[in-house]
Amino acid sequence: MITNHRATTSTSRADDTVMIEPLVQAREVLIVEDDPAFTRLLSNAVHKLSSPWVPRCFETARDALSYAQSDRAQLEIALVDLGLPDLSGIEVVRELRSRFADIPILVVSVISSERSVLAAIRAGARGYILKDDPETSVLQAMQEALQGNYPISPALARYLFKLAGSETPSADIPALTPKELELLQHMAKGCSYTEAARRMHISVSTVQTHIRNLYRKLDVHSQVQAVTKAQDRGII
Repeated sequence: MITNHRATTSTSRADDTVMIEPLVQAREVLIVEDDPAFTRLLSNAVHKLSSPWVPRCFETARDALSYAQSDRAQLEIALVDLGLPDLSGIEVVRELRSRFADIPILVVSVISSERSVLAAIRAGARGYILKDDPETSVLQAMQEALQGNYPISPALARYLFKLAGSETPSADIPALTPKELELLQHMAKGCSYTEAARRMHISVSTVQTHIRNLYRKLDVHSQVQAVTKAQDRGII
């Protein structure tokens, strides 16, 4: 998108040289946040960055991913909440990382659990900021991320040290498909097969197929075991 700064001309009385200010290419920030008040706070932080930036704000994961996967998207950084109304922010991070290999993706969330922090990092996040951090911290985090750094709230740094010091690696789990991950999210919310099918716009028989694949990949035998193991491993 081009931000239309008016071209200005000035004429030097000495040599009648006409100077034209060039149009400036705006840079896009994806904001995935369902709280309007916090969306405004993030947008204000975006506008304080040094060069022209345009916030692209979405309240749901699906709308954000639909835009991100379109040809219109020219994203250079993303700010993602985890507690979205439709899909997990972890899935948003994962999908964004698969399409945009190099952009900084920052999680901005009230969720501060070790499991969520590690899951976000494994999904492709390059920073994790808590919502109760001051606005200046969000601005600083974006600046650091754009410089190639990996900002994280000080309160969460201990999780990274714990992970680095762990001598027991997590057992490998085969990669899950986006639909399998989405179904896990619905299962974690207590949805029945029929309700999950309706929300995912697929048939109940297809849900059952995904369930069988999940049980096989996770090496479990019930929905409770599947959800518990996925949460313990930071998948959801």
